[in-house]
Amino acid sequence: MNSYLTNRKRNQLFIHLFGFSSLAHLALNFFVDINAAIVAPIYGMIAYMILFTLLYTKLPPARLRLAVLFAINAYIFILQFESLSAVTAIYFIIPIIAASLYNDTLSIIALSILTVIEVLLLTFVFDRFTTTSSLEYIHVSMVMFFALIMLLAVLHSVYFSNYWRQLELRNASMKKALVSKEGYLDLFFQAAKDAIAVFDFNGRIIAINPAFEQLYGWAADDCLGKKIALYPPEHAQAAEHRAEQVRLGESFTLETEDIQKDGTRFPAQITLSPIFDASGKVIATSVISRDISYRKETERMLLQTEKLKMAGEIAAGVAHEIRNPMTVISGFVQMMHNDPNHRYPSYTSLMQSELDRINLIISEFLILAKPQAPERKPLEVGKILDECIFLFGPEFTVHNIVVKTDFNGGPFHAVGEEHHLKQVFINVLKNAIEAMDDGGTIWINATLLDADKLTISFEDEGDGISEELIERVFEPFYTTKPTGTGLGLLISQKIIQEHEGSLAVENRPEQGARVIITLPLTNK
Repeated sequence: MNSYLTNRKRNQLFIHLFGFSSLAHLALNFFVDINAAIVAPIYGMIAYMILFTLLYTKLPPARLRLAVLFAINAYIFILQFESLSAVTAIYFIIPIIAASLYNDTLSIIALSILTVIEVLLLTFVFDRFTTTSSLEYIHVSMVMFFALIMLLAVLHSVYFSNYWRQLELRNASMKKALVSKEGYLDLFFQAAKDAIAVFDFNGRIIAINPAFEQLYGWAADDCLGKKIALYPPEHAQAAEHRAEQVRLGESFTLETEDIQKDGTRFPAQITLSPIFDASGKVIATSVISRDISYRKETERMLLQTEKLKMAGEIAAGVAHEIRNPMTVISGFVQMMHNDPNHRYPSYTSLMQSELDRINLIISEFLILAKPQAPERKPLEVGKILDECIFLFGPEFTVHNIVVKTDFNGGPFHAVGEEHHLKQVFINVLKNAIEAMDDGGTIWINATLLDADKLTISFEDEGDGISEELIERVFEPFYTTKPTGTGLGLLISQKIIQEHEGSLAVENRPEQGARVIITLPLTNK
């Protein structure tokens, strides 16, 4: 046990003992008529709450120790002004005894000097030691003094005896480990980058390494000797089954989802192994865990890259091979539709609509095949936004949608391809309209994030996007719309990335979805 932990444990003990004594002193007023102390116990309760708060801050234990000792001394000094007899001056010895239990010589000297000064002040300045009181008061004061001393000694002995035994065992183990292979194994255990935890046969944690504390957020003091669930509740049955199999001697390596102390979930690769004694009996189990979030994200990005590559390869051949015959078919359909003797105009209208949709899909394929936005030139982003909003004016009216804009800090000058940016804004506005069947409000805000960066947010009042689907909105060909292609947001993201910006989709805290576009700006 290091000095840091020892001082922290003593601080915890003395703070709680200080608070209990203050409360007991205050309660004594209701049982003993001769007790006249009110201010000192109230001060003690206030000081206890402050010290208890400091115990769970980053204040070093050495400084908190000084605060505890001098808070006790101040309590006793205040008590002398309410005391009916000089006999309570013996209480000044309590903080000095507490300092000796800290093994802090400087604190003992400082408190001794302070006590001498306080006694002199009480004697010659405040004349507090000339008063006399009843013998009963003196007896109560003496009994309380001896009770506090004995309580302090007994609690300190009980509280620390277990820790000292652990320290002795650890010291003996370290001496042995330095000259044996166990020493190297312990060094490996402590320095391993993967999280390692050892469980006894009843599932209680008996050892963890620093990597485990960092990955799962559990400190050794919080989890040693306890049963800790490192998996989400819905995985409890499967995890318990695996643990039972490991206790029977089996081993497992699998990918699963684990949970940290604060409830954060992460993908993990875990290896569960039994630990045997010399006779081959399973006496404990071990779990080695590794956070594979980065690997999973890399795999997801590689998969999306492969899909984009596939879409690009398809686009290279689709445009020429399909558009030429589609043009011929579209021409004949229009001729049939415009023929006054044509008997099925509704059919030809439907055919033309479907041909237009096929043409739209081909256009989106072509955008995926282009390596970058061509014909970059200076443009004003706010003007493009206004044009797109004006373009959707009739749609907004039909769907009972109100658009509120706030272009704070404009004009916004950038370099890019105007038609491609228009396509992005049109895609986002179209999605917002489709999300609000019953009408509502669309907020469009353009704000300077930095001097050279613009953030544009589109917010709607639709149903939003489920957590399951929001992770997949940029997947190629993934859509929940009956007539969608699953390419709109992907193409929009690609266009914005080619303009050295970013596009993100999230849910609003209130209701609806939010699309955030970030674009770099340039000087006019």
